[in-house]
Amino acid sequence: MKLKTLAVLAALATGLSFSTSAYALPAALQQADGKLGAYVELDQVQGLDNVVFVDIRTADRYAEGHIPGAINIPREFIETPDVDGVIGETKSYEELEPILASYGLSYDQTIVVYGESEDSPLVPTSGRYPGKIYVSLDQAGFPNVHILSGGVNAFEGELSKEATVLPASDLKLTNTKPYIVQKDYVLASIGKENSWILDARGTAGFDKGHIAGSINVPIGLFSNANELHDDIDGLLAKLEELGIDKEDEIITTCGWGWAASDLLAILRDLGYTNLKLYDGAWTDWVQDPNLPKAGTDFPA
Repeated sequence: MKLKTLAVLAALATGLSFSTSAYALPAALQQADGKLGAYVELDQVQGLDNVVFVDIRTADRYAEGHIPGAINIPREFIETPDVDGVIGETKSYEELEPILASYGLSYDQTIVVYGESEDSPLVPTSGRYPGKIYVSLDQAGFPNVHILSGGVNAFEGELSKEATVLPASDLKLTNTKPYIVQKDYVLASIGKENSWILDARGTAGFDKGHIAGSINVPIGLFSNANELHDDIDGLLAKLEELGIDKEDEIITTCGWGWAASDLLAILRDLGYTNLKLYDGAWTDWVQDPNLPKAGTDFPA
């Protein structure tokens, strides 16, 4: 079934408009030849066929107002709940396949995920950090999945309270490309040549405790509350200072795997090609007494 860009058509029909300046992508994140990167602006997907906007916020937040035509897949349907203190890991392919099919997703769609700003609470059901849902769908084999720069805030005008529900699809996850790694993989990568572990948390959390050998690249330095990356030059300078090549392996991590996913998406748009996500992240690592740790809470 061909789906025109539902949000765009609804906006045109009602005289609403899209914000194009406040959430414009920096030049460094724009892709060559008009291609779409991990991050997109609303006007980049106008007129495309078969576009599905996915609102990752809670059902209550979606009902209060969403981009017209967007479907709602709250993040807890894609991520695991709190399991032994580890929050928000991506569900297995076997679990994801029937869930995503029930929401009408298919490989031939262009999927644009969005959340909302950091004003929302940082809890397991938060609408923040849509990069994690991007990673979950991308590694499940969806060839055209993107993150909306600015999230729901990028839409100007009246938000819709009318739910959109797509018919179930016959999706089979046949094109998976796993790049979410577990702690054993991360452990083997510590000190490995041309392999880097980048922690996207803020400095305060990193300084208290982190994976030994990891490097702090706080995502907050390079993005504002609405996923608009406003200091890409600073990020590039940091990466160059570290000596990271575009082909080097980079494992991103953080506290829960959320900020790490946003960092991974940014790095992909900057041309880094060998990216992995440790989505168990610090909440998983810290629980194993045999794993190497550093920081003020873990004196040598």
